[in-house]
Amino acid sequence: MIRAALLTVNVHGLGPEAATVPEEELFGRLAHGRYAYRIGLSRLLDMLRRTGVPATFFWPVFEAERCRPLIERCLAEGHEIASHGNAFEDNATLGAREAEILEAAHERLTAITGTPPIGFRSPTGTLSPATIGILARLGYRYDSSFVDDDVPYLLQSNAPSGLVELPWCEGLCDATHFRRRLTQRRAEAFFIEELDAMIGAAGLPCLIFHPRADIGVGRTARLAMIERLIERTRVRHGVIFRLCREVAERARVTGKLGGAIPP
Repeated sequence: MIRAALLTVNVHGLGPEAATVPEEELFGRLAHGRYAYRIGLSRLLDMLRRTGVPATFFWPVFEAERCRPLIERCLAEGHEIASHGNAFEDNATLGAREAEILEAAHERLTAITGTPPIGFRSPTGTLSPATIGILARLGYRYDSSFVDDDVPYLLQSNAPSGLVELPWCEGLCDATHFRRRLTQRRAEAFFIEELDAMIGAAGLPCLIFHPRADIGVGRTARLAMIERLIERTRVRHGVIFRLCREVAERARVTGKLGGAIPP
């Protein structure tokens, strides 16, 4: 068996602010999400290319429309494109409009990339009771919005053709630490503690990074921290980084839902 980990990227630029403020009014500090477009995302892709790590990028349609060259680069360099909704909507509050919005986002992301996404992560971290059923109908194979386990599991509400859930945890998300204005050194210590514990307990670590400069890892010092974490995970624990679609599909086929998966 092989120890696996997931490296995922939530592509957030201006989208989180534009969800509540008209885009043409985003100036100064309100426009700091533009860092992702100008340098943060390309710098993150450069780091992944240096380290040879495949990543799953969760793209909202809002950002994909503004970053066509960067989403094309993600595809050209072998990364997975998954859905992150349309424009940072809260699925839990959409009501009767939810199916229409998810369908439109799915169709648009498919048109941009040429391939239907099979993975989804809520842009706000919330779902409605109907969300998983809508995703299943659209052909999704996995979701990564829940924080209720250390390993993948089947979302039984849609059995026997249900989605696989790839849960994440706050301790392995950059925004958790940088929203608190921690230094890189303190954030790195938190990441290491969480990674070592989860791998030791046979969990499947799901790292989440953002290409922004404020709550993300777009700055040079923060990317150096990520490279050290990648090297430590590989060397100390013998972990191989996988795409979300690979882990989800192997879990569906083999029934092996822990952190160790067949080669």
